[in-house]
Amino acid sequence: MRTITSRDNPKLKAVRALLRSKKERQDASAFVIEGVRALSALTNGTALAAYRLQEIWVSSASPELAAGFNVPVYAVEPDLMEQLSDCRTSQGILGVVEYRPEPLNINPERGHYLLLDGVMDPGNMGTLIRSAVAFGFDGVLLYGDCVELFNPKTVRATMGALPFSNVWQTGPELFHTLETLGYDVIATVISGGENLHQMNFGPKTVLVIGNEAHGISDAVLARATRNLSISMAGNVESLNAAVAGSICMFLLSKNLSLSKTRSLVR
Repeated sequence: MRTITSRDNPKLKAVRALLRSKKERQDASAFVIEGVRALSALTNGTALAAYRLQEIWVSSASPELAAGFNVPVYAVEPDLMEQLSDCRTSQGILGVVEYRPEPLNINPERGHYLLLDGVMDPGNMGTLIRSAVAFGFDGVLLYGDCVELFNPKTVRATMGALPFSNVWQTGPELFHTLETLGYDVIATVISGGENLHQMNFGPKTVLVIGNEAHGISDAVLARATRNLSISMAGNVESLNAAVAGSICMFLLSKNLSLSKTRSLVR
């Protein structure tokens, strides 16, 4: 463990730059993640191979947090740790993570994916990725002008789930692939779609969540095979994108599990 005391240390400056600059994150193919649980996943073999922990930064007041990590560890005074942290109160440990994405690979046999069309709020993005991991989705497809995946607020909102998720930036060619493979592309709309609670889902499904203010773009709606709506009581017109997406993912995964069970019984 090496102790860093100078605010002008080049390595310390590099971590600050990753937290503050999208360009720095893109140039370095790296980002910062906080918390022991998320960092442990990167070293215990449970995280995806695309994510690799490069180094740990820990508060000198809690050096025990870095025990067991087989990467370079740097200790800094608590006040410097607070400056590095993107949280209101630092968790006392963070790591620099290299990200080398795998090529887009849509399962030709079966799979369910989440497609985010122009989602701009980092909290919504992170929460949706977290829910996709929780409900067993095979990956997240980013389309259009989405917020940056490694924005610190996005990473924080995943609550440590990011290293378990395949996330791909995609373009218009995606829809040709989905059509060729026979995927059901289901767009969430405020009204006029099939009732979510009455829908059946096949083994190849893509759920689309749109922009917080404008919904799903016309270009994506035109490529959807079905629309769904969430029926609501009272005077609520719509739900937050992350809430709506999480409800849909839960029911979709539950429906698919029941369908799989029925087929095994037969």
